Amino acid sequence: MRNKLLLTVLIIAVPFLLTACTLQDLPVVGKFFGGSGGILPGGPVTLNVWGLWENPDVMQQLIAKYKETHPNVDIRYDDRSIMKASQYKETLVGRIGQPDVADVFLVHNTWVPSLRGSLAPAPSKVISEAQFTERYYPVAKDSAVFEGNVYAVPMYYDGIALVYNKKHFEEEGQLAPPTSWEEFRRLAFNLTKRDDKGVVTRAGAAMGTADNIDFFSDILGTFFAQAGVEVPDGIDSKPARDALAFYILFSKSDKGWDTTFPEASAAFGQERVSMIFVPSWNLLDILKARPDLQVGVAPVPQATLDKPVSWASFWMYAVPSASPNKDAAWEFINFLAQEDSQLALFNAAANYRTYGAPFSLVSLKDQVSSGPYGNYLKPILETAIYAKSSQFASRAGNDTYTNALKDAVNAVLNSKEDIKVASETALKEAKAKIVTPR
Repeated sequence: MRNKLLLTVLIIAVPFLLTACTLQDLPVVGKFFGGSGGILPGGPVTLNVWGLWENPDVMQQLIAKYKETHPNVDIRYDDRSIMKASQYKETLVGRIGQPDVADVFLVHNTWVPSLRGSLAPAPSKVISEAQFTERYYPVAKDSAVFEGNVYAVPMYYDGIALVYNKKHFEEEGQLAPPTSWEEFRRLAFNLTKRDDKGVVTRAGAAMGTADNIDFFSDILGTFFAQAGVEVPDGIDSKPARDALAFYILFSKSDKGWDTTFPEASAAFGQERVSMIFVPSWNLLDILKARPDLQVGVAPVPQATLDKPVSWASFWMYAVPSASPNKDAAWEFINFLAQEDSQLALFNAAANYRTYGAPFSLVSLKDQVSSGPYGNYLKPILETAIYAKSSQFASRAGNDTYTNALKDAVNAVLNSKEDIKVASETALKEAKAKIVTPR
């Protein structure tokens, strides 16, 4: 009888072991090996989760799936998408040490370094540093792993990509998107159309201003990253000054784009600009507004092709140290981070929009090569391996940084001095606002 019981246990266990589960993870029998069998110890648990950007109905589908194996866990999902990122950050920072803060919340990847003193690191049984390094892109590790501890796990991955009007390219005989910034500038100049009085009627690229380019700080952040600029200490360095001066050239010298144009994404939808830089989620809005538009998506151009650097900006799940349910919270995050959960979330989101958020798991990168969304997401995911990030990420609640950079751009645009001279002064002032904010 004893042998039959052992044989039965092994038959049940083998499939789980082959999928990297442990004996403790087994349903029902897991408790005999020191596990909970899907039931968390200590009785019923209520997890309060703060979410952003995702349709609550989509999240409820995943929550229902989780409760199938964790019936004693009640999950209350609070969608906070109505808040601006800066308001959300202010609320989170103000309540992070209080007992009523959420058990699971989203933080932008650029927040984790400064917040980690108030975050509960993941138990090693949930995810170790080695496992994190294997599963996620290097920029995620740079954002969330410190001294061997994992403080947050990516919800998804995103950055910015070059989005262009295919029809405009064909009119100019442009067969492929530019790969270097010099090539990009020449193409932007050629794509720019003017009337008889020299007034620009169609811009080649949305570049060179701050007030009507929502993601101007991401573009400049990319320039800084490609130039090896340390943020914030190096933003007044010569590489940073050169990067800002180059950005300003598109408006002040080339006069191909200025503040009289609508916001860049809107102008692209109106076919008043040929090239813009946006994250994948903003491209969704463009596709929804203009499903007839012939849109191409490509990686961001490079300063040096032999040392490519792309841009990353994404949100991560974290658990506050103040939570009384830290273990249960990390178990739920671990569930959300699995391949099956990411695929389910993506497929469910695709019922509401053209595509879901790009996968954070490296193992799922090739999933975007098929389906109608491949052309939109592939350029972002295929460059993620060499992506960098900084507090200049827009729509991330880093207003001190982005506002200081906006002031710098406007100061150079309005200055009568040489662009490089004006850039030096403007970036020194920007650094002073960031390092010693008023």
